[in-house]
Amino acid sequence: MKGIISIIKKLFRAFLWAVMALFPVKKNKVILQSYYGRGYSDSPKAICDELLKRGGYRLFWVVKSLEADNQLPEKVKPVVYDSLAFIYHMRTAGFWIDNSRKWCYIKKKPSQIYIQTWHGFALKRIEGDAGDALPADYIKAGKADSKKCDLMISDSEHMTKIYRRGFWYDKEILKVGLPRNDLLINCSPETVESIRKELGAKEGERFCLYAPTFRNDANLECYRIDYDALSEALSQRFGGSWTVLTKLHSNLEKYADELKLEGKSVKNLSHYPDIQKLYIVSDVLISDYSSVMFDYMLTKKPCFLFCTDLEDYKRDRNFYMPIESLPFEMCFDNQMLVNAVKGFDESDYKLRLDGFTEKCGIVADGKASESICDWMNKKIS
Repeated sequence: MKGIISIIKKLFRAFLWAVMALFPVKKNKVILQSYYGRGYSDSPKAICDELLKRGGYRLFWVVKSLEADNQLPEKVKPVVYDSLAFIYHMRTAGFWIDNSRKWCYIKKKPSQIYIQTWHGFALKRIEGDAGDALPADYIKAGKADSKKCDLMISDSEHMTKIYRRGFWYDKEILKVGLPRNDLLINCSPETVESIRKELGAKEGERFCLYAPTFRNDANLECYRIDYDALSEALSQRFGGSWTVLTKLHSNLEKYADELKLEGKSVKNLSHYPDIQKLYIVSDVLISDYSSVMFDYMLTKKPCFLFCTDLEDYKRDRNFYMPIESLPFEMCFDNQMLVNAVKGFDESDYKLRLDGFTEKCGIVADGKASESICDWMNKKIS
């Protein structure tokens, strides 16, 4: 019975997509989403903010439920993912802007323009380059999605090459940096204070952000940082009183209680929608194999990698470049992490950052959102 119901739902959805195709496309209408409706965040948010400044566009943001629409600016209308309204707006919007793949049943007209920002500089192998590690239905959807796409946004020569080789993509690429990182470059002291106030920061309190990626085997041991020892080491090396803000990958949020992310030295912010704001108020980042390190490096602030399961992770996905070539110090246990923090050499670190940036052809001038919106304006003028 469940199988029959599933087939009926799919047929009905296909019928709705066909019916909605009868409505005309409106050039100045834009539908945006981030991680399938997870929240107002990432590069689509930065582009949306720039479009709001300019005016002249009707803006719709995809959400998982209408309860999430309180995150949205007043002039951005919420649309629930996979609802009737979602299908209508997807069929009639002049522009789609997204940071994740769209599934095969989502259809695009030739007159619509699909901008794919993707979600970060890749260390671990992805898409076609990791075909053996990905489900067949995802590979099929990825190939179909790339055919629909009209523009991809790159932050480096490294990612441009990956798009060409691993994304089954041969159309236009705009190498202007990631829109979400404009905020890191253009941040004002007033913005920093505003975010600190939002987080309830105490006077003089300093933050270290811990933002790891997920593991396919659901291993939790690799996330067990000694937060009290880390906080003490940060205080000894950099001064002040430190709290570690943890921002788990969405696949890990359900394990927050088991990982004991609330205490004297640690605070769980996995629910917080905009990690760029956490970069801004954090003076140190701890990560592992996540692309967050490459965003954060634009701030020039210290970053350390906590990699207790390196060999296991290599066997799962492996990397585009030797992890040892990254400009960040790797730590394989809590004691190594404490020692790395205490022995941090700022001048040597900045030299390594500059060398890595040049080698990978990384670009970021704080104007990525402007460049993309200029491109959009040309398309409808």
